[in-house]
Amino acid sequence: MVTVLDESQLSLLIPDVETLPVISFGLGTPADEQATCFFFQNYVLQQDVFSRGNFQYLSDIYGCEEIGTALADSVASLGLVGLAHFWGASNILANATSKYNSALKTISTQLRTIEGAKSDQTIIAIMLLGLYETNTCNSRQSMETWTRHITGASALLQLRGKEQLRTPIGYHLFIHLRTQVITNCIQRHAMVPEIISEWSQDLDFETAEQAAATTLANLAIRYCNLRASMSSFRDYSDTEQIISTACALDMEYDIWARTCPLQYIYQTVTLSERSDDVFSDHYHVYSSIWIAAIWNNYRSARILVNELILDQLGYMYQANPDLGLLWEDNCFYENQMLTSNSTLLQLCHDICASVPYFLGCNPESNVFTDQAPKSVNGNLLLWPLYTAGVTGMVSDVMRCWVAGRLQWITDVLGIRQAAPLAYSMARRQDHLLWNPDSIESSSSPDEYGLVHNT
Repeated sequence: MVTVLDESQLSLLIPDVETLPVISFGLGTPADEQATCFFFQNYVLQQDVFSRGNFQYLSDIYGCEEIGTALADSVASLGLVGLAHFWGASNILANATSKYNSALKTISTQLRTIEGAKSDQTIIAIMLLGLYETNTCNSRQSMETWTRHITGASALLQLRGKEQLRTPIGYHLFIHLRTQVITNCIQRHAMVPEIISEWSQDLDFETAEQAAATTLANLAIRYCNLRASMSSFRDYSDTEQIISTACALDMEYDIWARTCPLQYIYQTVTLSERSDDVFSDHYHVYSSIWIAAIWNNYRSARILVNELILDQLGYMYQANPDLGLLWEDNCFYENQMLTSNSTLLQLCHDICASVPYFLGCNPESNVFTDQAPKSVNGNLLLWPLYTAGVTGMVSDVMRCWVAGRLQWITDVLGIRQAAPLAYSMARRQDHLLWNPDSIESSSSPDEYGLVHNT
């Protein structure tokens, strides 16, 4: 029987936020300083040795350099957006927009000189403006603007030269931008710029932990380029070659998961009693938020690879069940279908199992941990959650639970891009086709028309 979740049931999907700690500032602290403090508290993590795609390098820049207007305004704009949500003071958003526009104007001026265009602060400011679009997303144009910021930052890499990889800040900037570019290319089904691919092959100085993340990025780049070579998801012009390439890629993902460094190992905790903050009967505990993010990047990309395999195999079998494949295994179709379906389901469950760690919830005590989840945690969860939620074979129960998490990220952490993702996922439509007016009228997941089986 199919039933619609009622309001009382859906209320269980959104964690209670009353236990979240508050942020306090001294009286008379200038707004820009409050905004900068808020940003650093939520996006600059100091004690993580496995840096991947974060703004940790800003600590060094703020400690050693004179901060230019573009970077200062970019940081302030994000901090003001966070404070506006935290305090429920929408009037602060006007100041955030003003800082954003000021940063754009200053960046435009800096790009007119070689020195300004090659500056660390310039490329960081552009990347921050991309994050601003994610956190304030209120139209399809926000997503398009995010793409332009990421594309613009990528264009500056060539100008800066490969020697930047040999400096700590330059290296971390590249790793951060690489993650953003790959995510964007996956969403747009676009080729990854050659400079990202080429430079990722020239990082022989990385530690074992960093090299594992680069290996994973290279696999994602190969998927992006395979997908971009197709005219559409249902391009069946070269089915055998696509299946062969995708299966080889999936095998390499499997090897990566089995051979990753010891520091990547996470703990699986089985619940002693049911918790609404956990989708199944277990959850994960990681050594750091960045290790958790790397694992979810792996899961998301491998989900896409296996969905491609299943679609191409399904077409091939329907078109000609007796067609001899490239493989000698006569049962290849059946075996691969079973393997890919099983893999997909496990990956989606693993993404869900990572959520309590990201959102700072202790399922055993049903309360939040000592510190509120940082905004960056929500940003890192957006696309893995969305990928799991739109996977064709997941249940309506999982889809509803994922929508609840995304809505929580919007309502509590103030990351507005999570709302259109939840909305689009519930309707099983492309996230670029969402209607902002419809989202504004949908204040909770139950209004998305989500259902589950009983």
